[in-house]
Amino acid sequence: MTTTTIPRNEWKEFLNNLSRDLLDWEVSVEVIASDIGAQTLAENIAFGGLTFEPNDGGVVELELGDTREHQAHNIFKPVEIAFESSGIGPKGALEILDSQGTKTLIRFLQPFPVLVEWTKAEIIFATK
Repeated sequence: MTTTTIPRNEWKEFLNNLSRDLLDWEVSVEVIASDIGAQTLAENIAFGGLTFEPNDGGVVELELGDTREHQAHNIFKPVEIAFESSGIGPKGALEILDSQGTKTLIRFLQPFPVLVEWTKAEIIFATK
């Protein structure tokens, strides 16, 4: 596994590309802070995307879920973004550290299984 720290001037483009390439992947999100320990924010939910807005110290906006189940999480004043590749395909983990030392860890697990099930249902319906 290789971890790459992304330079700040590349955050916007990197997150846009990651959002495009891994849209609808199944993810797990964990928030790790010294005062609360590790807390699971979301498990087995579709990845909707990440954006970076640099104004006022910056904010990374994380979108999760679909029209039935939607979550948003903002990371204010991020200071570091790193991606750890699994070495096989685009799987891996994104780590975002904010100015308070809180870490948000997004694990990209696999293409979301519901997409496979929807395709199977469509094929079954079309053959009747």
